[in-house]
Amino acid sequence: MLKSWFQSTFARLAFPCWDEPIYKAKFDVTLIVDEGLTALSNMVTTFTSIFICVYASKLFERYLNIENMISETKVNDKKVVKFATTPPMSTYLVAFAVGQLEYIEGKTNRNCTVRLYTSPGKKNQGKFSLEVGIKALDWYSKWFGIDYPLPKCDLIAIPDFSMGAMENWGLVTYREVALLVDPTKSSTRQKSRIALVVAHELAHFWFGDLVTMKWWTDLWLKEGFASFMEYVFVGANYPDFKIWLHFVNDELASGFDLDALRSSHPIEIEIDNPNELDEIYDNITYAKSNSINRMLCNYLGEETFQKALRIYLKRFQYNNAVTADLWKALSEASGQDIETLMSTWTKQMGYPLVSVSQKIDGRNRILRMNQKRFLADGTTDEKNSLWQIPITISVSSEPESIKERVLLKGFQQDVTVNDVDPKDWIKLNVGTTGFYRVLYSHDMLHALLPDFATKKIPVLDRFGIANDMFALVKSGRESAKQFLSLLKSSSNEDDYTVWSSLDSGISELSNVLSHYDPVIRSKFNKFIIKILTPVADRLGWEAKPNEDSQIALLRALILGRLGRCDHEETIKTAREKFLEHIRNKTELHPDLRLTIYGMMGRHYGKEGFQQLKEIYETAGFGEIERNCIVAMPQTSDTDLLKEVFEYCIQNGKIRSQDIIYLFYGACVNKSGQDFAWKYFKDSTKLLLQKFGGANSSLFQHCFRTSADCHCSSVMVKEVEDFVCSYLGADEARTINRTTKQIIESVHLNEQLLKRNADVISEYLAAADF
Repeated sequence: MLKSWFQSTFARLAFPCWDEPIYKAKFDVTLIVDEGLTALSNMVTTFTSIFICVYASKLFERYLNIENMISETKVNDKKVVKFATTPPMSTYLVAFAVGQLEYIEGKTNRNCTVRLYTSPGKKNQGKFSLEVGIKALDWYSKWFGIDYPLPKCDLIAIPDFSMGAMENWGLVTYREVALLVDPTKSSTRQKSRIALVVAHELAHFWFGDLVTMKWWTDLWLKEGFASFMEYVFVGANYPDFKIWLHFVNDELASGFDLDALRSSHPIEIEIDNPNELDEIYDNITYAKSNSINRMLCNYLGEETFQKALRIYLKRFQYNNAVTADLWKALSEASGQDIETLMSTWTKQMGYPLVSVSQKIDGRNRILRMNQKRFLADGTTDEKNSLWQIPITISVSSEPESIKERVLLKGFQQDVTVNDVDPKDWIKLNVGTTGFYRVLYSHDMLHALLPDFATKKIPVLDRFGIANDMFALVKSGRESAKQFLSLLKSSSNEDDYTVWSSLDSGISELSNVLSHYDPVIRSKFNKFIIKILTPVADRLGWEAKPNEDSQIALLRALILGRLGRCDHEETIKTAREKFLEHIRNKTELHPDLRLTIYGMMGRHYGKEGFQQLKEIYETAGFGEIERNCIVAMPQTSDTDLLKEVFEYCIQNGKIRSQDIIYLFYGACVNKSGQDFAWKYFKDSTKLLLQKFGGANSSLFQHCFRTSADCHCSSVMVKEVEDFVCSYLGADEARTINRTTKQIIESVHLNEQLLKRNADVISEYLAAADF
């Protein structure tokens, strides 16, 4: 299949153009293709003609006026396909695709034809995405107050596609695994992710295609809003996915992690060189931008937020805008100075840590709040960055409600919350909607913890407490003992969102301990097993009829962690289910498949690899193939790891776009991390060739994954030497920001271990482990 990809600066390689987003034009596209192939572009087909040779065909002159541009050689069994003129749009949105394709179709409420194209034999796997696409076009048209302006919309599933998806106006291209669903094989998580990806790309029809940023500095205007609107749409139309519960782990926490680094960057970032662009398609442009949109929407209210976006889109449709234009529309709709408020979030990097203490005065609670930049290494920000922070406050008598709203503008501010029972706890950042962390005074935190354990605190607030606590541990502001105590109190926790955050902390501690002392790591595993076993017993292995999607995800998370902690009973049961799956050719429950495959790859050596390899080669479905790629390299056997990587990469058994999953799988244990880093260095030339250069996000992901899990100054030196010795000067400049972030992450791992190794050892000893 042939397909185009012009974002950000590749249209110039296909046709002469002013290849910058500010220069919009109308495009006439004509393709000459083999007669038996389907040709697609942004607009509908207006003319198709089959011809035998260019001498005999006056159709070129009559319909295309390109006769003089065609080489005078005989061209058999070709056809000319001409497409209607596009609306004014930027060059990076021009697209075409050619191949042997089949499709299914439907229509929107305004009779726009929506088609989903696949390779032959796969079109029925597109039914769910087609449904999502049609719903999204109708819903966005109504929500934005502007109808989708093109006469058709095509979604196409592409087997080999380095990026996840691309929002070409009228012809959206997707990697197969991001579009195709099999009702018996697709996991709940994957189905929800597909809904988000489809909705994300179609949101771009308004944010990015209809209204485009003037320059890449304002890339967030399209990516941040498409990322936010995908959640608004899926939350409104597919409530069973409970998508806002996933938001905090997938978006908010990801933005927090990257933006806590000194090597982060502002949302509005100056771009002077095209090679710099690939480095900013990251969790600042997507996850942080998405999160501050959620914060602002909650601050203003959805009705005001929607009104502002309608003003913005109508004012700049078929044109270009900058961030200040958006702030102006939001100010008009709200009657507030939004530019002053939000510029603190987009023009400077980082985010605040709000420290809070209290004084009880009868039924009045006097809070003293201080803000400073949160840095993951625990150091002080020399710039004294200051934010305008929308603070929300709740109390234990009404934990779901916002008791007080405050806009914290200065470094310190006192706030009085009236009519609060002296025994009530007070919590900041209700629903964890704000892009800031909270450090409570000792008495305020310990008032919250009992209701955290009993789940009287709402789920998103429990997430916020857990996520903030581990970040504070990692930055040296809290002891690991505090986090371990929180874990110990969580055996009754039954929410996936909370456990997902807790599990991230478990994973980081487990990783650094594996680089330190196997004995302490083993004791830590036993501690985690004791906490998780009651949770696993309640969940069991079998899904119940009409089970909540969160329960299915929690089961996979808990059993997966028990397997990584070497829990024998869990591993044994997983093997039994896997062998039954092999013998009887039955399907594993899709939500448990990766968990079970991972245990086979990790604990059953050559036998596990051979069985997973056979499944991979016969699966014929993208999600299962990817599960196998992640599972096969999870062994700690270095010789077997070499065989797995050679099979997958040197022998070309997996697509280049999937190599990153091989690195993810290998890096779940220390042996795999050591192997993956050595392999990455030794195979740099091969990987650069497969990915098309160091500016490829896939190359950078492999670099990051294989390196930033380590935790020693020796590794820092190795990363620096690698960039100097293995890459050219231009390549090194291209990945400069990525390199700095890797080095900083390794330092953070090292500090986490140094600060807490003895603390963890003493805590486990005191608990008889």
